[in-house]
Amino acid sequence: MGFIFSQLFFSLSVTYSFCLIFNVRGKASIFSSIGGAMSWMSYLIGLHYGWSDGFNYLFATMLIALLSEIMARVLKTPVTTLLIAALIPLAPGGGVYYTLYYLIQKMYHESFLKAVQTCVIAAAMALGIIIVSTLFKIYTNVLHKIKHPHQ
Repeated sequence: MGFIFSQLFFSLSVTYSFCLIFNVRGKASIFSSIGGAMSWMSYLIGLHYGWSDGFNYLFATMLIALLSEIMARVLKTPVTTLLIAALIPLAPGGGVYYTLYYLIQKMYHESFLKAVQTCVIAAAMALGIIIVSTLFKIYTNVLHKIKHPHQ
């Protein structure tokens, strides 16, 4: 149990550090840091239930994209300022590292497998962002048409 809390603490800390690097200040950095911890928590939940890598990353990214869309409206800030930093704990940097490591070691099969796994993760994350941003845009357009029917 303590191991999970330490992971959540470090994912929050890493996200906050990236907020400082990306010059995200104030409430946006706080909410983005909480989003980073939530993204890692949702990833851990998926691991617990035995979800595949692709679905696990898709679910975690969709959750954070939805949170970022909502908080961006509340804070009146661009979605990307919240979303990019909050996705840092999920970034497949280790996969890229091991792909190149295996390639340099001339372990071509392992390199290929790791590259495919990394691409699946990156594609799942991109798809999660696309799905949520598209659905959110449709929702706001419908809401606008309901409020202003003659425009």
